[in-house]
Amino acid sequence: MAKPKNVAPTRQITISTGEAIAEMLNSLAETQLYGSNAAAVAEQLMRLKLFELVDQGKITAPPRS
Repeated sequence: MAKPKNVAPTRQITISTGEAIAEMLNSLAETQLYGSNAAAVAEQLMRLKLFELVDQGKITAPPRS
């Protein structure tokens, strides 16, 4: 079965990180609690932290369309 396309538009970003961080992301991916690969885990962790910052009033969430 084909994977459905995202309804919301997405934008690709590229980051570089140290070997230790990459290993931790891979370790979390093995648990599949935050995603099934290092990139998915990193995206989920960023999402969670951004929601936390919005809740704390430190940043404003962009308006939803």
